Amino acid sequence: MVLTIRNVTKRYPGQAAETAVLRGVSLDLAAGSSLALTGESGSGKSTLLHLAGALDHFDSGEIEIGGTRLSGLGDSQRAALRRRDVSLVFQQFNLIPSLNISKNIALHARLGGRWNEVWVKHLTDRLGLTGLLQRYPEQLSGGQQQRVAIARALAVRPKLLLADEPTGNLDETASTAVMDLMLELVQESGTALFLVTHSATIARMLDQRLHLRHGTAV
Repeated sequence: MVLTIRNVTKRYPGQAAETAVLRGVSLDLAAGSSLALTGESGSGKSTLLHLAGALDHFDSGEIEIGGTRLSGLGDSQRAALRRRDVSLVFQQFNLIPSLNISKNIALHARLGGRWNEVWVKHLTDRLGLTGLLQRYPEQLSGGQQQRVAIARALAVRPKLLLADEPTGNLDETASTAVMDLMLELVQESGTALFLVTHSATIARMLDQRLHLRHGTAV
């Protein structure tokens, strides 16, 4: 398993008492497979995604990425794990305006020591970016920018790809096309995809679905 979450709870301090955002959530996600996380706003989706990416600490339970237990890692070890094994794609794209598309795609892979020119060329070809590599983010459409964000995330060949509403800024046609490509590339690379979405259409495209309600899987 690439991602294992067992009975994880997360609480945040409130004015009167602590608020439980997640209440004993568990899931398993294998290499090359995908899982859609759905639920109403405030149900704990983004919190669980951040915990799965070693971006925050949980209160109880356990999370493992590629067999590594997060509870035993310090901050520097968590950062090293993220550089090596975890990539993220967000709704806002988060491309660097001062870098051209080629350098945006290369950034994470070079920082993680995982740059592979052959794999990156395959990604850019499959994502239709080959003719856009010398342009800058502001010169691209929203759909093109999201494909760049996907290429950057997969260039490092991570064990785990986390995506938070990755097509939320795209229309339905562009959204479906981007998701089709992402899912094909996830299978090719053996990456596990853990995706948060409000879209029932997108959720149905993935292998598994998990719905959160008030911090509990239902």
